[in-house]
Amino acid sequence: MDIATYGVGLFTPVILGAISAYPQPGGLIPQDFTAARGSAVIDLFLLVGFLAGIWAVPQFGRIRMQIIGFGGMAAGMLLLLVAGHFSNSSLHIPLVFAGFILFNFLMNAGPNSTTFTLAPILFPTQLRATASGFAASVAKLGATFGVFVLPILKAKFGVSAVLSMVAAVSVLAVMVTVVYGGEDTEQLPAESFRQ
Repeated sequence: MDIATYGVGLFTPVILGAISAYPQPGGLIPQDFTAARGSAVIDLFLLVGFLAGIWAVPQFGRIRMQIIGFGGMAAGMLLLLVAGHFSNSSLHIPLVFAGFILFNFLMNAGPNSTTFTLAPILFPTQLRATASGFAASVAKLGATFGVFVLPILKAKFGVSAVLSMVAAVSVLAVMVTVVYGGEDTEQLPAESFRQ
């Protein structure tokens, strides 16, 4: 999750500028300010996603929301890829915003709300602290990769390659969650905890 979160999140204004969501005359500084304003609007959906997660995770379960969230993150990146093909169309800017909003909203309603709670419930009590620490350390490696490697990949291969990679990582996360997620204890009856 952190590869996608930090790779996209920190560089949203750069990505907005690179896919020309805001073509403006007047030079680099006005373009940067406009991209920053667009990024601020998009980032509001991070908060909305967290608020939705507070409601959705108990309603639908951690595993299901993590799967939905990673799927939405992949769909958001695919929308951004599609937006690149409509750069001369009136659909371009709505597709760009829809892609980022979908990514941010479902990231925080899903995996960003569940990743801290899954390790404690998926492992036996004697391994929970180790599992949580391991999960946190792997997340930091992913964040480091997202921050330092994705800009290099963008410079070498372009925005489309980075968006494709983030979509692929998100699809991989869906598959890992489906295969290794186990049962969601929130959805189990109370009798199962007594066994």
